[in-house]
Amino acid sequence: DRRAMRFLSQGAAWNHVAMDQAIADAGLGENDITNERTGIVMGSGGPSTRTIVEAAETTIKNNSPKRIGPFAVPKAMSSTASATLATWFKIHGVNYSISSA
Repeated sequence: DRRAMRFLSQGAAWNHVAMDQAIADAGLGENDITNERTGIVMGSGGPSTRTIVEAAETTIKNNSPKRIGPFAVPKAMSSTASATLATWFKIHGVNYSISSA
């Protein structure tokens, strides 16, 4: 989905594919997923370093961060993976992002 990819780093996009397959493999229905007792706890090594490097290069090149663009921010947040998955799959329970430094 091109619209969703504006907010997702490449790693978060792969998380989306894995989540979709895991839900199918588990045989979960929409009511199971959207139940308030269903949550997401996800770990990652960190946000998209590609996005952070591109933002830094843009800032250096233009002597200003103004041309970075609004979609770089959600791509660079450590919580993006769990937040976008919870939003996309309509998960209403707890949402935790565990990130290593």
